[in-house]
Amino acid sequence: MHMSDGIIDAPTSVMFTVVAVAGLGIAAWRARAELDERAAPMAGLVAAFIFAVQMVNFPILPGVSGHLLGGALAAILVGPYVGALCVAIVLVVQALLFADGGLTALGTNITNMALVGVAAGYFVARRLLPLAPRQGGIGVVAFVAALAGTVLAAMGFVVEYAIGGAAGSTVGAVAWYMLVTHTLIGVGEGIITAITVVAVVNARPDLVYLLRATDRTAAPSRVALSMNGFLFGFAAVAVLVAGLLSYVASSQPDGLDATTQRGCTIVEVDGAEELHGECIAQNTGDHALADSPLADYTIGGDDRLTGVAGVVGVAAAFAALFAVVRIIRAGRSNHPEAARVSENRDRSPEQEST
Repeated sequence: MHMSDGIIDAPTSVMFTVVAVAGLGIAAWRARAELDERAAPMAGLVAAFIFAVQMVNFPILPGVSGHLLGGALAAILVGPYVGALCVAIVLVVQALLFADGGLTALGTNITNMALVGVAAGYFVARRLLPLAPRQGGIGVVAFVAALAGTVLAAMGFVVEYAIGGAAGSTVGAVAWYMLVTHTLIGVGEGIITAITVVAVVNARPDLVYLLRATDRTAAPSRVALSMNGFLFGFAAVAVLVAGLLSYVASSQPDGLDATTQRGCTIVEVDGAEELHGECIAQNTGDHALADSPLADYTIGGDDRLTGVAGVVGVAAAFAALFAVVRIIRAGRSNHPEAARVSENRDRSPEQEST
């Protein structure tokens, strides 16, 4: 759901850039209390994993695909504030290195996916978890939270289009098609989120923010992997997804692109694709970084190297988030809540049990 430049007019883009900057500023401030010695590396891996899985589009309708947004997943694993930073970092890396998502649209994309998607996913998960059985309920909670987060993030785009959208479709038509496609995408997102969360809970329940925040963390005896073993395993999964599964991703437009292309037909003229008809997508221009070496998740335009580009992106997302975490943690000692919880939360379950 990466919006391109030109779909939303300049004043609306500026307005939501301000919203995104303010939201991320609040998230960074509040995240200082959450980024202890266990959450910090976990946050980097969550950003890397979301980047990797977003490369794997799955079909939802004939000619339409979808991919993970990652808001609920990030919120459940590392908390709503750190989670917002994780998704935002992924979007920045995608826009700057891979020409995915317009530069002027970065504020709207961050608002929809990193702020609305994360907040909605966490709100739903936090409300549902007390109602879920202690054994097996977390998967259902993760599924519903991811579905809700995806649909509400899509509705964020509808609001932005209603305020300052380009010509080519009515708000009602956009809202209906976005709702239908992103409900289906949300089902796929829910399945991916549930599988991932359950896997992490089975391996290291003490690392799942939602369980810690609701006092449902399992006893230390349930820890199946050492901290280093878990982190290396999580990193390996992200690399394998980006490096291998990206080759089997659907090439069809995702739900947002399909919405903006409704009313047009794609015609190949002199080896290039052109849109004929009347649709929102006709207002989009070429990405400012379309000629960058990693554009479109390739290496120098060679799509046979998509997997290599994906691994580079995984490393870039991890490194960028790690840098942000270091900046945030530099001021953590002055944060009263962080100082209060630091001594207990920085200890591993192995230390706590001795």
